[in-house]
Amino acid sequence: MVKKIQLLGLSTDGVCVIFDILRDNQLAEHIDIFLNIEVKEKPKMAVMEFPYTIYGVGKSPDPTIPVVFGTSGPKNKYKISKYFIENCNIKKSLFTNIIHKSAYVARSSSIAMGGFLEQKVVISSQTTIGFGVTIKRGALVGHHCSIKDFVDINPGVTISGNVTIGKGVILGSGVTILDGISIGDNTFIGAGSVVTKNIPSGVIAYGNPCRIVRHNKKWKI
Repeated sequence: MVKKIQLLGLSTDGVCVIFDILRDNQLAEHIDIFLNIEVKEKPKMAVMEFPYTIYGVGKSPDPTIPVVFGTSGPKNKYKISKYFIENCNIKKSLFTNIIHKSAYVARSSSIAMGGFLEQKVVISSQTTIGFGVTIKRGALVGHHCSIKDFVDINPGVTISGNVTIGKGVILGSGVTILDGISIGDNTFIGAGSVVTKNIPSGVIAYGNPCRIVRHNKKWKI
């Protein structure tokens, strides 16, 4: 068992989810959290406490211990990776994937480093997943899909076959994407949407059928 694992960045809620999955997989008994910006918050341990250490801005992770993102969100993950790669000499190869033991990933599919897959995620055949992708509880990803870097897929999303998801996309809870659809970079699809046609880059869209509502000015990576 790896006795420690290093988290880059801090989400007060997300760190607790990460620790439980690490424990379920028997991957770590302790986590070190390294900050790229100063924050006062601590992990929100309302029921059960777990061991961790927070290191402030300027402290560098141990280059011999694997790292994972301590938060979700394309903008957050992009800034965190950029900070630690440029300022702490952390290589992309140090990032590891955390995949809950109940998830299924087809043998013919591939996941780049920095991935985080929660309980009961399914990745079907011949699908490629980019760097720093977060896929949350019960999401289903079809065959021959392409999911680019820093994507967030929220609980209960269903992605059909031959779908392309651009970098920096967020799919809200319960989104359904039909076969052959493409979604451009830095786009947000609202919860419960049914995507029946291609959606361009840099927009916020939602509904059934999913329609463009406005430009996304919150992030661009």
